[in-house]
Amino acid sequence: MPEPPSHPPKSVFSIEKYIRSIGRYYIGAAIIMTLLIGATYATVRIALDRHAIQQEISFLSGRQFIRFQQLANQTRAVMRASADPDIPEYIITPMLEEIRETIADLRATMLLLERDQEMLNKNLLERISSRGSGQEDIYLELNWRLEEFLSRAERIIDSSHEDRKRRYAFWGPIDFAATADGHLMRHFNSIIKYSHGRSVSSIDNAKSLITALLLMLASVLILASAFLFFPLLRRLRSEHRRKMNYESELAHLAQTDSLTALRNRAYFNSALRTLLRRYSVNGKGFSLLLVDLDHFKSINDSFGHPAGDATLLHVAHAFRSVFRSDDVIARIGGDEFAILLPELDDERTFNAIAERVAGTIASEFQFEGNTLRISASVGGAMVPYHATDEAGLIRVADLALYAAKSERNRAVIFDKDALALQLEQSELSAALVCAADRDEFVVHYQPKVCLYSGHHLGFEALVRWQHPTLGLLAPGAFLPLMEDPRLIGEMTRAVARGVCCDLLAWKQAGYTPGPVAINLPEALLINDNGFEMLASAIHEHGLDWSDIAVEVTEDVFLNRYADLMRATMTCFRQYGVSIALDDFGTGFASLLHLRDFPFDELKIDRGFIADIGLDDRSEQIIRAMVDLSRNLGKRCVAEGIETQAQRHFLLELGCEVAQGYLFAKPMPGSEVADRWFNAPGAGGRRKVEKKECAAATATDSHDTSAKAEPRTPT
Repeated sequence: MPEPPSHPPKSVFSIEKYIRSIGRYYIGAAIIMTLLIGATYATVRIALDRHAIQQEISFLSGRQFIRFQQLANQTRAVMRASADPDIPEYIITPMLEEIRETIADLRATMLLLERDQEMLNKNLLERISSRGSGQEDIYLELNWRLEEFLSRAERIIDSSHEDRKRRYAFWGPIDFAATADGHLMRHFNSIIKYSHGRSVSSIDNAKSLITALLLMLASVLILASAFLFFPLLRRLRSEHRRKMNYESELAHLAQTDSLTALRNRAYFNSALRTLLRRYSVNGKGFSLLLVDLDHFKSINDSFGHPAGDATLLHVAHAFRSVFRSDDVIARIGGDEFAILLPELDDERTFNAIAERVAGTIASEFQFEGNTLRISASVGGAMVPYHATDEAGLIRVADLALYAAKSERNRAVIFDKDALALQLEQSELSAALVCAADRDEFVVHYQPKVCLYSGHHLGFEALVRWQHPTLGLLAPGAFLPLMEDPRLIGEMTRAVARGVCCDLLAWKQAGYTPGPVAINLPEALLINDNGFEMLASAIHEHGLDWSDIAVEVTEDVFLNRYADLMRATMTCFRQYGVSIALDDFGTGFASLLHLRDFPFDELKIDRGFIADIGLDDRSEQIIRAMVDLSRNLGKRCVAEGIETQAQRHFLLELGCEVAQGYLFAKPMPGSEVADRWFNAPGAGGRRKVEKKECAAATATDSHDTSAKAEPRTPT
């Protein structure tokens, strides 16, 4: 195998060298362009400053000329008025004030012109194209003659009325007229023309300089474009294409679920709003399906998250096989999905699609050698029949989904009945939170009997909910609502205390009730909580461990904490508690599980017992279960016996223990003594010392078990 190269390939060096050279040239070009731009800016700034000064000089010169003309006219008017004996002095006085204001304004203008001349002399362009000394002489001579004129005007206004009348009656107007028509007029004319010419010249100079600088800048830009920017643009164009592809991929990822490659919640919300806007414009309806997987958490807990991921991929594949390419399929939660079906507003077609979705998802699939089963609850709603806004549509679809989840593996399209059911389920869920604290959970008992003699061997405890307004509720009405392990634990604790209290009462009355089974959920078996709960109830009521039995379902084999559960069961066995495997044949039990877990009983599920006499396959399965339990040294208990034919069939197979409506229905603890212990011919009467069932005599304290997990009675 060749060793990897220790140095990068030449192409890498060439690319890096090209990038470095481009960078150097770019920096040089940028510096030159910056200097040219700076020079252009400075030139424009200097030219504009010079032009502004020239404009202001032109304006001030013109204003000075106008004010000079006004002063000459005002002075002539004063002299004429002074020479006229008919004009009183109070009329001349305001005229004198106007002359003073004009003189002051002319002197202020002269100062402004001197300031502007100084600023103009400092301008760079003015120094480059400086005017000749003759123009300076004109400015100086104008200022001198103007100042002389202002002085004569001041002497006139400062003289008394009589003096002006006497001195300027004849020659004063001639003096001012000659002065006004002389050199001053020619100087003003020269200055104004010169200022205008310099202003135009400054603009022309600025244009020439800016044109030269811009030509140089354009040359640099063309050269830089030819040798730097065009190659760079080609590379940038290529990079832009890669960037656009990358952004497109990112946008796809941002709107796609990474595991299933379905759309995510953000895309679903956007698509839903788009369809609602389209409906408001063209009136085209659409449909919405919400899908929630049943018992998905159990698969995660039992097989781990890889199995959960495989389940989600199975569901995604099922969706793609059912829906159209333009339908929006989105995963909006861990095990929650939403599907938008544009332009589907036919209820019959919608129902068929919803049913097909539920059926397709419910198919089995393989994962690491295990056969996994999953089902889904589907709720649907249509626009505009059920809602026309986003919040309303989601709400009614949720109501339909909730109705479907009450039975699992079902599709429900929204209607008023679904709303009523949802409200009822919501009220029950809220009441369940406080049911244990209000002692509303009660225990009913169903006897377990010997098939040979009919004598009772023990009881199975079944929970009921004594609702304050709805009365006694069976487990099927409230157990699906108990998804919180804390609520399940509180209910199991209430069942355990109720069982121990009834056992103590029966024992004190002299009866031999036998062990009563309590079903412990998985959450109480993975730690010491279940053991401590039963130990506390037993010690509180002064009972023996043999008075209690424990039942578990086959789900324990799927839980990732199966080893912890086995340790808890072993601890129960050490204290003399019988362990039963409930609903045998419906779950995932294997021969290894039956070998390794400390079970004393296998309970055949009522689904097989009901098919006795109807299905030969079920009968063969029951026969195999009875033989298997006998060969493993475990008792076999048949649940749900309702007919004598079922009883006789099981007796022929050698099954010894049974329970069902044929023997007794579940009853409250207060009726057990009268209806069972004291009933004529009933086994287990007061102070019974001997059981006639062969199964009972063949074992010790582990001979019977019953369960107390809340479940629907037989």
